[in-house]
Amino acid sequence: MNLIELSPVGNFESWEIARLNEFRSEQFAKTLSQSPIYENDEFRLWNITLKPKERLPFRKITNDFSYTFLTEGFGVFHQGDGKINFGQFKKGDVYYYSIKKYGELILDFENISLEVLKFMVIELNTDS
Repeated sequence: MNLIELSPVGNFESWEIARLNEFRSEQFAKTLSQSPIYENDEFRLWNITLKPKERLPFRKITNDFSYTFLTEGFGVFHQGDGKINFGQFKKGDVYYYSIKKYGELILDFENISLEVLKFMVIELNTDS
């Protein structure tokens, strides 16, 4: 996975007005907007398929998570601190995010590929 910073922390000037208004309304999604394919007391497993230009709306992430890309593609991450990252993903790329290390995260993700983007997410239940 290759990430390129498009906008630094604290800079909301390059955000689209609609996305900025959505973020400011703080009506964050409770889930990844798609049902998990498996869930128990320890983790949730999500199978995500995003068509071109489709996105996962803002979500406050409070648990550690890992995602593995099943297809190649491109995406843009908007973070609650203003940072925007462009990502290039290859099949098999894996990323892990630790809440303990980096803190809670507010995140929005959009598929900007010309093809469908598929990935799996494992969200650990750190509340148990």
